[in-house]
Amino acid sequence: MQERAARTRQALVHAAAREFDDNGYAAASLTGIGKAAGTSTGAVTFHFTSKAALADAVHAQGVAVTRRALQQVDHQAGPLRSAIAMAGAVVRCLENDVAVRAAARLDRDREDCPPNWRAVWSTAVEEELAKAAGTPSCAPANPSLVLALVLYLVHGAEANVRAQRRGGAPETRAGSVSDLPGTRAGSVSDLFTRMWEMLLPVVEGPPSS
Repeated sequence: MQERAARTRQALVHAAAREFDDNGYAAASLTGIGKAAGTSTGAVTFHFTSKAALADAVHAQGVAVTRRALQQVDHQAGPLRSAIAMAGAVVRCLENDVAVRAAARLDRDREDCPPNWRAVWSTAVEEELAKAAGTPSCAPANPSLVLALVLYLVHGAEANVRAQRRGGAPETRAGSVSDLPGTRAGSVSDLFTRMWEMLLPVVEGPPSS
């Protein structure tokens, strides 16, 4: 019974994530979410007392997926490249996980859903860039400007992901960070990676002699 309840709850979170991602918080309804999950409105309210509570669960899952992706980043290449790798991991999450996209949209739709999804990853990137400040690998660059560039490119990548989703690109189930595929040729994450490959020599400057 508990296993069945857990499956129903996860199905509701996934259906709600799709609804929030596609239509935003205000337009989402518990009736529509229940129908998409193949269950009744009563079952929805049994697991979640309100739309806000369901949105909190979706947002928390998106944040958790993002945190795990950040933790998996290899830091051996130094803080600057680690910061860029973190940003790339966020883009892959946006590309492949509906709960992450829903969390990003809920950040904009609601003012009462801490911890802010963007703050979770941007703070991690900022801390990594702070380690890079003054090191030879980041000597020519202002870390605050690099952070601003990262923010602009991630938000641009999110917009691109949403445009591709409207065109019918596939998605994975919410919470599947361990199953994220590698960067695909022609994907948004592939473009993000190639852009940084072009930008990093400028940010890092010439190799020290």
